[in-house]
Amino acid sequence: MNIETECAPHRAKLKAEPFASIVPDRRPPVKVHAGIGLAKLAVGYQTWGGARGGEIYERTADGWQLLFRVEAGTQTDDLPWNKEEQ
Repeated sequence: MNIETECAPHRAKLKAEPFASIVPDRRPPVKVHAGIGLAKLAVGYQTWGGARGGEIYERTADGWQLLFRVEAGTQTDDLPWNKEEQ
């Protein structure tokens, strides 16, 4: 699965909340969040095969900026926000 291709059709649905997550296998695939923590939980939620995967965006003055892209199956220690803290 290519996360870039899977998320692309949903980017137009991003709303004006400060953070958004796109998780292709979730219904609805696009959700907005008041905080970054909930967006990380949505994308990094661990199933038996690893993280669900998806993208996290932050609202900026210029529009939406991609913060994180996570491939499905990524393990907790390999999530990009966990690697930044190491």
